Amino acid sequence: MSPLLVAVGLMVAAPPAQETFEKLKGLEGNWKAGERDAAKFVSLRVISGGTAVLEMVTGADRTKVTSASVYYLEGGKLVLAHYGTAGAPKLEAKTNGKLEFEGKGSLSAVLLTPKGDDKLVYETVSATGKSSLELSREYVDTLK
Repeated sequence: MSPLLVAVGLMVAAPPAQETFEKLKGLEGNWKAGERDAAKFVSLRVISGGTAVLEMVTGADRTKVTSASVYYLEGGKLVLAHYGTAGAPKLEAKTNGKLEFEGKGSLSAVLLTPKGDDKLVYETVSATGKSSLELSREYVDTLK
């Protein structure tokens, strides 16, 4: 086989779901919204050897997890399994390259929109209505 054919074969782009998943993994960290008294915190962690992203949402005291979601690739698609008070819906990423998920059930849509390295808009649509959080990256000093 000629070197040119080998090089062309190596230049095949990653599937859209994989590219979107890599964007999601780039958001790993701690995010906060609101004032201290009514604050919400969102933690995004790459887990299981890079095969999933765990999202946990907590209130101001950071001790009670109010919801959790796991993002992962399944059958060539990026999916989101959400665990909250109203069931456990499964949502699927749209193929538009954005971090946009749709499904049916108690949670029907999730949209994560990065605004640079330090801001993230987190929007959801559920049976109780729409919600939008303006999140700021929270840098934690682990040397204290």
